[in-house]
Amino acid sequence: MTRTDPLVELIFNRLADDHVPDNTAEVVLAALTGETDLAAALDGDSTSLAPVTPVAAEPPAQIWLSSITVAGFRGVGPERTLPIGPGPGITLVVGRNGSGKSSFAEAVELALTGDSARWADRTSVWRTGWRNLHTPDPCWIDVQLRVDGVARPVAVSRSWPLGAGLADAEVTVTSERGRHADLAELGLARPLALYRPFLTAAELGRLTAGTQSQLFDAISAILGLEAITDADQRLMAAARPVEAAIKEVRAQRTALAERLAEVDDDRARRAAALLKGRGLVALAALTAILDEPDEVTADGPLLLCRALVELPVPAPEQVAGLAARLADATAAASRHDGGRSRAALRSAELLRLAIEHHEDTGDGSCPVCSAGMLDADWRTAAAESLVQLRDRSLAAQAANTRLDALLKQVRHFVDDLAVPDGDAPGVPVDALRRAVAELRRVPGEPAELAAHLTARYPAVVDAARAARAYAEKILRERGTGWRQAAAELRAWADAAARLPEREATLARLKAARTWLKATAADLRNERLAPFAEHSQRIWAQLRQESNVELGAMKLEGNNTRRRVVFPVSVDGADNGTALGVMSQGEMHALGLATFLPRGCAPESPFRFIVVDDPVQSMDPAKVDGLARVLAELAEQRQVVVFTHDTRLPDAIGRLDLGRARIVEVTRAERSVVTLRTASDPVTRYLDDAYALARNEEITAEVRGPVVAELCRSAIEAACHRVVWRTRVGRGVPHADIEKAIEDASRRVATIVALAVFDDAERGGDVLGWLGRRHGTRAVNAYKACREGVHGAYLADLPGLVADVRFLVGVLS
Repeated sequence: MTRTDPLVELIFNRLADDHVPDNTAEVVLAALTGETDLAAALDGDSTSLAPVTPVAAEPPAQIWLSSITVAGFRGVGPERTLPIGPGPGITLVVGRNGSGKSSFAEAVELALTGDSARWADRTSVWRTGWRNLHTPDPCWIDVQLRVDGVARPVAVSRSWPLGAGLADAEVTVTSERGRHADLAELGLARPLALYRPFLTAAELGRLTAGTQSQLFDAISAILGLEAITDADQRLMAAARPVEAAIKEVRAQRTALAERLAEVDDDRARRAAALLKGRGLVALAALTAILDEPDEVTADGPLLLCRALVELPVPAPEQVAGLAARLADATAAASRHDGGRSRAALRSAELLRLAIEHHEDTGDGSCPVCSAGMLDADWRTAAAESLVQLRDRSLAAQAANTRLDALLKQVRHFVDDLAVPDGDAPGVPVDALRRAVAELRRVPGEPAELAAHLTARYPAVVDAARAARAYAEKILRERGTGWRQAAAELRAWADAAARLPEREATLARLKAARTWLKATAADLRNERLAPFAEHSQRIWAQLRQESNVELGAMKLEGNNTRRRVVFPVSVDGADNGTALGVMSQGEMHALGLATFLPRGCAPESPFRFIVVDDPVQSMDPAKVDGLARVLAELAEQRQVVVFTHDTRLPDAIGRLDLGRARIVEVTRAERSVVTLRTASDPVTRYLDDAYALARNEEITAEVRGPVVAELCRSAIEAACHRVVWRTRVGRGVPHADIEKAIEDASRRVATIVALAVFDDAERGGDVLGWLGRRHGTRAVNAYKACREGVHGAYLADLPGLVADVRFLVGVLS
């Protein structure tokens, strides 16, 4: 089955092949499809087994990098564009530290992902200084991508208005289909997260500085098994409460048995014996004990104490609220005097009859008094009076109804306070009876009743609390804690009755997790195999003279114990994992071997990979190996490498690994960055020196030291090349050559002596050798670069560059 097959179908077939029991298989499949299906499977209900997968745009088949434009960002001031050659090949972007070259590497990563691995997980200090100090506005970056078969490039730009923060960029994405909100609309968000066509020193550092789980997640994500991880999380989440409930029932059994053993009651002793026995508890026998009635011979004081403990006494706040509502209702009823309300009702009835009489007979004298007239004006006034009389009557009726209901509630409340009969030594039941009796002497008037409740009920509450406290004390002294213990025992028995069902559920969940974890490990390593194989091929080229041999990388563990294993052997002997035996340079090489296959995965739509500062801590042999690795990748991909180390371009040229385009980055005052295609380092330094020497807008005193420094760099680069050529031809180990060059590069005399005499200690013989072999011109150029520009050369800086070009020629 291929990686494109639906995961649920793949798991279904594996379940069948492994003959997994149906009840376990159902749980596995349900966990893959979601929490709802998993809950249904555990409850015995039907499941849909239809996984919900997000619908996302399909990414284009092949995407190439076309250009990177930067303005006002990091070390780049005025706008500069780094074009990338179309199609496969190597572009080496070189320049000294601080030249601004890494600004382009960070720009392409930031434009496409919205973040940078260099800043990720760093404090805010690392995120400051991203805007160029000399040209802070305009500040923007733009990346042009080419999609195979499409004329118009995909343009991704981020711009920051003056004063905006790094996270406040205005993002613009355009393609042949128009404008887009982000790269997710083009189906590129997930591939960028999975395959990350950017490789920085920060990412390589994860092997040593990062956690194993971070490395595991970075590699595991490309395998397409997230659904299995999610399913395992669902199974674990479902098992957690079930397992906790089972443990709680078992723990409560022991504690409850000890508690019952202390209760002076035959039922408690028999129940404790059942709980202390081995194996399952006979729940039927336990229930029978719980259902046994209390002793009918219990004495009066004991019965009184039990009744007092169970006596319901409403909270003071509840009674205070009832009294307040009664007082409000009484006040409202008093505002509608009963006599006046009845008179209003009679008046309203007379007016109604008079209005009906007027409607029947028309205008005329009043049939009651024979003096007044019933006409239209009278009717209008009478209708208004009728409405007022009715409203007043209805309000009075509502107030009286509410008052009556509250009076009934108060009487019921008072009547329900029944103090149990009997006496018990020390229990202040008489005080409770007196308090209740005082409360029951209710006054006849409603207004007085509310005040009576407020005044008398607190004494009832206090007396009830005191009586209950004494009753509880007597019950404890009498050793009869059976009732409370029986309540706890009954709750435990109910939980224990569900224990077999919970244990069966937990067993299903554990069986599903065990099978799924084993299957996930197999699938992970099956899908990881091509990447691990590629890593081994890369390591074989990078290791060169290293005695560490790398085995197939594996992903092991899950949850908080997940890790990446790099089996290694040293000089043929197994030595555990790689991280414990490798040097810093070997670790860096291992990082490249680990992450390059991810960025160059066949499933990735990106046909480019950007590598920043890959030569850290590498000895010369590994630099040669890296050159071979990059050249191999460049056969099918764009490989863009940013480096300050000239050994990598030198190695590519020396090993004849194909034509690489070299772009040199230089940075002048006020962050003016220059990009130009160059050949070898010597030519680049001399060309720069010549251009600066001819720039008469800058005084010779200012230009002189810079020109001399560039010329000195050209001499050093030429000497490095001679030393490498001579010593590699003799079979000197790479590490020895690197050490010799590093030691000799402290002074111009020693590095020239190493190149000329193959002996850095003969620095004092260089001047004589130059004078005898190549004359005054070579001697003067050498002195100017060693000691600084002065005299004639200060007046003729182009002449110095010409003389140094001559000197470099004779040294080479």
